Amino acid sequence: MTGTFRNSTSSLSLSQAETGSYGQHTYTERFASSGRYRTIGWTPGFQADASVMFNAFGIDNLYGALHFSLEDGQRNYKSPALVSNIAAIPFPIVPVSSPAIHTPSKYSPSGNASSSGTDNRGEIGKGFLLLSNSFLLTPFIQGGYVTNSRDGDFGYGSGRYFAGAGLKADYALTSRLVLRGRFGWAEVLSSGLAPRPLWEGRLGVDYRMTRRPHLTAGGNYSYFSYSHDRFSQSGREPGFAYSYSGVSNGLSNEVKLHAGLAWQF
Repeated sequence: MTGTFRNSTSSLSLSQAETGSYGQHTYTERFASSGRYRTIGWTPGFQADASVMFNAFGIDNLYGALHFSLEDGQRNYKSPALVSNIAAIPFPIVPVSSPAIHTPSKYSPSGNASSSGTDNRGEIGKGFLLLSNSFLLTPFIQGGYVTNSRDGDFGYGSGRYFAGAGLKADYALTSRLVLRGRFGWAEVLSSGLAPRPLWEGRLGVDYRMTRRPHLTAGGNYSYFSYSHDRFSQSGREPGFAYSYSGVSNGLSNEVKLHAGLAWQF
């Protein structure tokens, strides 16, 4: 079973200007807005892992693993926004020296939002035994697919592929107790957008109760920057010209705690 705490923030700033003519007069209108969407909270879930280490083709300690996790619950959200509009419209509509200025509007909706998703991945690598076989170091490559609900962190209501590499470390404190560590990096691939980096770190323990059953527990931390884009466009049409630009940012910090039972075959 798992419990996942996630703090995700995305923001968007947009500015737009338009100039045109009305008869013998010209006008200019400017529009600006900024908003931020933040979700934070715990969601319950579960995960299943399977791993194997074997010898093949004259190579010792080949490693393979599969991982699946699911979370489903609710998180709190806040979405403050600021919208302002400043229009300068000349006589005869209004005097030239008296532009129409609209007071900025502020919005701050909040509440609870559903949060669900899955993490599906596989790893392959090669283990190296050190320190009289008490320390196992395993570099690996990984790939997989993540999905999420409308309020997820990889794009709204969508899934993303990812691929990367990492390093596992296992140290046997005793014949029964093993400390485990993992560091991973991946690029999250999104259609039409540049790949985004995902960083992960994990610490855990594995305690062998008898020959086959084990107790496992640990915690994972991940950081994902899923949006950092600048965009702009300008153009001209009969009677007016326009331009707009904007900046978007998004990041997610996640802590996942897990505890469970493992069986050794």
